[in-house]
Amino acid sequence: MSSLHSALVALTGVCFAVFVAAWVAGAVYFGVKSEAGPLGWLRGLRRTLPRRALLIAGALVFSTLIGHSRGFWHDLQFWQPEIAIVGGLLVVASTALLLWARWVLGTMWADVPMVQEHHELRTDGPYGLVRHPIYTGLLGLVAGAMLACGFGVWTAVLLVAVPWLLRRVQVEDRLMAGRFGASYDTYRARVPALLPRLRSHGAAPGV
Repeated sequence: MSSLHSALVALTGVCFAVFVAAWVAGAVYFGVKSEAGPLGWLRGLRRTLPRRALLIAGALVFSTLIGHSRGFWHDLQFWQPEIAIVGGLLVVASTALLLWARWVLGTMWADVPMVQEHHELRTDGPYGLVRHPIYTGLLGLVAGAMLACGFGVWTAVLLVAVPWLLRRVQVEDRLMAGRFGASYDTYRARVPALLPRLRSHGAAPGV
């Protein structure tokens, strides 16, 4: 059992590393290729610096609190191989979804909710399944890590991630509705926010 646990913990670490590396590389690559060019991308980074600094500060505070209550979260450790394997599969699937969504979004991506100068509404690929596949992938990645690694501190991460991401969904929906109007209202009515809609075989298209 311990070898399976170690393998799943390592798999989770690799998936998180791939996610972070792809995000950094994607930010640079698509930033340089954007219509604003490298200088415009750097100006955008400076403009959103306060919000990104606040996000980083929040993450540091959270990490500090977790570090001071590690014993409590250790007592919540619960690991079962069947559940852990499901978690490992969820981690891999969520990482794949994150990479797919990031690639499809391309130059329209930003690390804080905002509408770009030449923003285009993406409704293809993963955006045809859910409106916010990046947030779906992040939730799946954290939930999968919790199951694969045995709950514990990952429970705290999930408890913080869920309301934070739901808030970002609300903010982005409001921004996109303001930018695209009726076309986004139609898209929002057709495509769910985070969880793909299960369709029966007899359902009509768009139901």
